Amino acid sequence: MSDNATLPNGWQLVVGLEVHVELATKTKMFSASANRFGDEPNTNIDPVTLGLPGALPVLNKHAVELAMRIGLALNCKVQPCTFHRKNYFYPDLPKAYQITQYDHPLNVDGFLMLPGDVRIGVERAHLEEDTGKSTHFGGSSGRIHGSDYSLLDYNRAGVPLV
Repeated sequence: MSDNATLPNGWQLVVGLEVHVELATKTKMFSASANRFGDEPNTNIDPVTLGLPGALPVLNKHAVELAMRIGLALNCKVQPCTFHRKNYFYPDLPKAYQITQYDHPLNVDGFLMLPGDVRIGVERAHLEEDTGKSTHFGGSSGRIHGSDYSLLDYNRAGVPLV
């Protein structure tokens, strides 16, 4: 490392990453809708995915099993967990909440060993559901601000993530 790349005395570089891994399940995290990439937009949706009144979520057992395997592969402590609703409004989140884990995640305090005895700490590997997909048209940036219109595809909404 060159001298101009060193940190001031007493400082330490800490880098954190948040990585989402889509689980290869046949159905979504809390609904019986198909979990298939590449299908026509808005064909893998149901009342649970859309958050319609009276629609109740049912946990995908296979997603939990896959998440536990990931936790074991990352040397995590696999523990009892809880889910909660994280409320926020995005156009690609039709329910206006995401079911996720925070206070009591499934996998905690793990690590990944890399060549050269490099140990990478893993704080948590928790389950949550993905949002839908927004595609913005018009304008110069391809982003929602300044776009002429947006299209929403909810096929990905509710797909299990770790």
